[in-house]
Amino acid sequence: MTERNYKISLCGNPGVGKTSLAMRRAQNSFPESHQPTLGSNFFIWNTQIDAKDLRLIIADSGSQERFYSILPKYFQGSFAAAIVYDITDKESFERLDFWIEKLKDSVGDIPFIIVGNKLDLEMDRVISKEDGEKFAEGLGAEFFEVSAMKKTNLSQMFTNLARTVIDQDKDTE
Repeated sequence: MTERNYKISLCGNPGVGKTSLAMRRAQNSFPESHQPTLGSNFFIWNTQIDAKDLRLIIADSGSQERFYSILPKYFQGSFAAAIVYDITDKESFERLDFWIEKLKDSVGDIPFIIVGNKLDLEMDRVISKEDGEKFAEGLGAEFFEVSAMKKTNLSQMFTNLARTVIDQDKDTE
């Protein structure tokens, strides 16, 4: 069976854990300390979903304001995206619409999911699960709360993204 390549983008404010999510899924590693992404990183996750061999290219870009001009190139070629916020950071949740618009302006209407990261910091939570679910529901998007550190719900989140890209690509039939 031929392996298919798919790019998925991770979007969201600086510090929400996009790199940690990508590293944990692709390399089963977790960064010791936070280092802002400069430019972009690409992580490869080879997997088999529904008897299809896939290579997911997980694209992780710098999300500081100085990188906004390169975001359209970064998003180019994405089959799907995860819009990520930090459950302990109200501003990251309030900026989800900004990231969705950046994505749509760059690549049009591709499927995306909403992801609340850092579930391991439950005691510091400022965004309720219900608020995340309500936001995603209003957009018709799937919602996940995850922890890159503890691997909570990570497999399900990325598997659902993989299934989404399979559904988008009619060439896999």
